[in-house]
Amino acid sequence: MPVDFSVRPVTLADAAALQRACYPYNSLDAVRELLQRALGLSQRGRGLGVVAVRGMDHDQEVLGYGQLTLWPRAAEISDLIVTELERNQGIGSGIIYALLDKCRLWHLNKVEIGAALTNPRALSLYRRLHFMDDRIVDLDLGNGLEPVMYLTMRLDEV
Repeated sequence: MPVDFSVRPVTLADAAALQRACYPYNSLDAVRELLQRALGLSQRGRGLGVVAVRGMDHDQEVLGYGQLTLWPRAAEISDLIVTELERNQGIGSGIIYALLDKCRLWHLNKVEIGAALTNPRALSLYRRLHFMDDRIVDLDLGNGLEPVMYLTMRLDEV
């Protein structure tokens, strides 16, 4: 059964819940740093971070996170994560759709998203959402260099 959730801008107050739900192997300080970067992007009009939540106002359960960064050549969706127990229920897609809506509102015409080649579930999701394979880049995602597929979507063609 689909999960009832909403997507809203992240706040620094979400750090502890995000760390517990999505980043249990990261320190709370590391999660705060991620959110501070997203909030800084938002303040400068260069992106934003969002959380997927279930529940109302003060009793919200954090289900996932995603970030949008505006680069000169394209907008990039990054840091997409959904709590393990809630995967495969449309939350990742919902976060991506919310970020794509923001891109359209900002009249951006190209968005990209990356996934390690060792993450076939993410690649399958992005392709299902009509992102197209673009290029492979070797990046250090925390365990040394590994190939990452960047996929793109042209919003002016969708």
